[in-house]
Amino acid sequence: MRPLAGVQCTFLIGATKLVVGEFTQDTEILVIGGGPTGREAARRCAELGKQTLLADPDPLPATTGVENVQGSVRFADKRSVQVTGEHVSRIRFKRAIVCTGCHMGPNVLRGLEASGSWREPAQGRVLVAGSGTLAVTVAMQNATSGADVVLACPGTQLLPSVDPIISAVIVEHLVSNQVDLLPNIQFAGITQDNDSALVVLDEGTVLGEFDKIIAAHPIGGHFENLDLQNTAVEIESGWIKIAETGTTAENRILAAGGCTGLVFEPAAAAHHGRLVAESACGLDATWDPAAIPAFLEAPLPMSWCGLNEAMATEEGHDPTSIGLGKGQTIVRMVHDRQSGLLLGAGATGSSARIVGEAATMALEMGATIEDLAALSPVAQDRPGLADVARTAWKPTS
Repeated sequence: MRPLAGVQCTFLIGATKLVVGEFTQDTEILVIGGGPTGREAARRCAELGKQTLLADPDPLPATTGVENVQGSVRFADKRSVQVTGEHVSRIRFKRAIVCTGCHMGPNVLRGLEASGSWREPAQGRVLVAGSGTLAVTVAMQNATSGADVVLACPGTQLLPSVDPIISAVIVEHLVSNQVDLLPNIQFAGITQDNDSALVVLDEGTVLGEFDKIIAAHPIGGHFENLDLQNTAVEIESGWIKIAETGTTAENRILAAGGCTGLVFEPAAAAHHGRLVAESACGLDATWDPAAIPAFLEAPLPMSWCGLNEAMATEEGHDPTSIGLGKGQTIVRMVHDRQSGLLLGAGATGSSARIVGEAATMALEMGATIEDLAALSPVAQDRPGLADVARTAWKPTS
């Protein structure tokens, strides 16, 4: 039987579906997802000399050495995917890296017509649900665009892993920019009404009516449309299960970034994508960070890397916190009293980025406050890690 010209015909041969007339392409590395993780993974694979395709439903910026494919991806089996866009095509790969990110929650927000994207500032009365640096960024973006913003935090702390004094500076700055912060909020339901939504809390209190509701809290990997059931990839508690190398239970398929539940901050997710790309290309690369840095650009530059004092106590350390600066420009550090080992550090204001990057390196190296005290100051006009360390380190005679 011959298929009609210009018409795709589907046949089943055993368990395999064949679409007659579809375009088939081979590649060494297929990267699925064009966010920060996927773009960095694709860039690194191309840099390592691999033939690389990057697939995403949306148009993507050009990357040297990477071929972009626009369309929705579904795994046909462990060796190939079907991409549905303007044309239906099949891509056969030697290795695939899933970088599709995560769903934002809570679950009660999923599918709500009034919900907005965390990437796009809205107008009117806006509810941002979440915690961490992403929720703070989203709330501030919307407040800056003129929206009346309520930030509903699911826990008692907006930045639970950050030093509490640094966190307090950020909270104060949010409030000064007219963001209403509500801690320990649990949602019972949301009722859609034309272009707005009525939000009810779990104790029956009506929180209010909002023009846009934006989820900014990771709750699970975004991969339900990939047909991963056609592979041996395992899902655990809503995330793709991976080893330290990024490999899954399916030898040919790896995963990186938000879909794994390991990293969500864009800079860290991109770094994870790069390491998993190296693993896919045969290099000895594993994800085993001493600490994952978090950076915030708005409402005020902030960084934190490592443990705060409460977290350090839970892990069995004897921690103490010290700091320098005042107002919106401070540097904070946590170290172990007995060993002097640096456990965490960060800053707000003009020193935030450089302190965060230095703290990440120091934690990876296992530095002590004695090591840091020996460093030269970064700048005369603002404190750094060396300055803080010198206030705490007492040389032994």
